[in-house]
Amino acid sequence: MELAGLALAWTAYCAVHSLLIHPPVVRRLTALLGRRAGAYRFTYNLFSMAALAPLIFWHLKLRGPWLLEWRGFWLAVPIMLNAAALVFFALGAQAYGASDFLGLASLRSALRSQPARESGSFSTRGILRWVRHPWYTGTILLLWGHDLDAAGLVASLVLTAYVAVGTRLEERKLVAQYGEAYRAYQRRVPMYIPRKPGGKE
Repeated sequence: MELAGLALAWTAYCAVHSLLIHPPVVRRLTALLGRRAGAYRFTYNLFSMAALAPLIFWHLKLRGPWLLEWRGFWLAVPIMLNAAALVFFALGAQAYGASDFLGLASLRSALRSQPARESGSFSTRGILRWVRHPWYTGTILLLWGHDLDAAGLVASLVLTAYVAVGTRLEERKLVAQYGEAYRAYQRRVPMYIPRKPGGKE
């Protein structure tokens, strides 16, 4: 019963996380903030991190016997998965621009009461020439690159499903925003698994 509650709590977290970046919701909230709208991205990231604390505490409270253990020769598997995840995160941060992604650049504008900078074309630099969502790939690798008990399995299943659904929703938003330019990018570059681009940028 407690595991079902944990699964529901993770699902609720994911739903709120997505709702707060849903374009109509973002437009409504940033309109309320006015010239301080640039603080929204940073506040959203801060809230997302803080909301994880009670979930992680509950998760640790429910720790039990391992259902999946990487031992002996198989220890090489989680080591490789975690190393690959770190590479995806590092190269993704370089491609996205960590300051922009975390909301620090727009926060500085908000503190100066300056309007938030409008986003231009989507980025295809660095690793984004090889894979569209490197951070999502890294997240999936981290979720499965460690020993799992029942609580860990629940969290990994829910969060993997969330990454899959969230990616599709984000793709729809990007297509709506950038049109044929993003559709061409989709045809050229895979979603999760890197591949050498087959066409010109």
